Amino acid sequence: MARPCKQFFTNVKFIAGLMLCLVALTAQSDDAVMEFSAVYDAKVKILGGKIEMSTRANDDNEYTFSYEVIPGKFASLFTDGVLKETTKFDLQEGRPRTLHYELVNTIGSNPRNAIVDFDWDNKQVTGSYRKRPVNIEMPPNAVDRAALQALLMADLRNDSLRTEYAIYNKDEFETVLVERKGTETIKVPAGTFSTIILHHKSSDGDSETFLWCAEELGFLPVRIQSKDEGKTVLNARLKTFTRHTAG
Repeated sequence: MARPCKQFFTNVKFIAGLMLCLVALTAQSDDAVMEFSAVYDAKVKILGGKIEMSTRANDDNEYTFSYEVIPGKFASLFTDGVLKETTKFDLQEGRPRTLHYELVNTIGSNPRNAIVDFDWDNKQVTGSYRKRPVNIEMPPNAVDRAALQALLMADLRNDSLRTEYAIYNKDEFETVLVERKGTETIKVPAGTFSTIILHHKSSDGDSETFLWCAEELGFLPVRIQSKDEGKTVLNARLKTFTRHTAG
């Protein structure tokens, strides 16, 4: 019974690269981001849970996004670990830009922690992963794993979607290929939405993610589906989304 629980949390980390897209929705201008909270129902095979997310404005014209995976009743019988990612970012020409990224994953027998800083002047990422030093060069279109969707949604909204992005994951950058895949009207717990389907995959094609982005919500993904080697490993559907008044 421990194996399916571990698989739930291993695969639900795919959603980590998907959730910061909500930040992009809240941008009212090139220098303003509203605070928000959101909840997705998430399911991997027979195991369920939810994702809770929030963003807040800091005092220095920067912003912090965080999300946490919360196991359902069945999964919680087998783990008391935490899976949480936090990204501090600013906006450059209306595009989110990672400044600081943290990962805490204490689920299962192989915990992972990361703390890194993005130095845009020197094009370097420095910090640590699993207590090992990280010092690597930033490629073009660099972004941390969580903030990927902030860039995707901002670029989709501005009709400037790139075909390739470089994601910082673990202790290296990985290429992700992105394209649009038509439109569809879908129903989720939060309501019924007309969506644009966005697709991104790893350069080797083994991992891929589909996002159903609702234009009326600023291209918020109301449904997320991740696949690994052709098999669906994650479905997430928007349950609630709340904008908060600053201050």
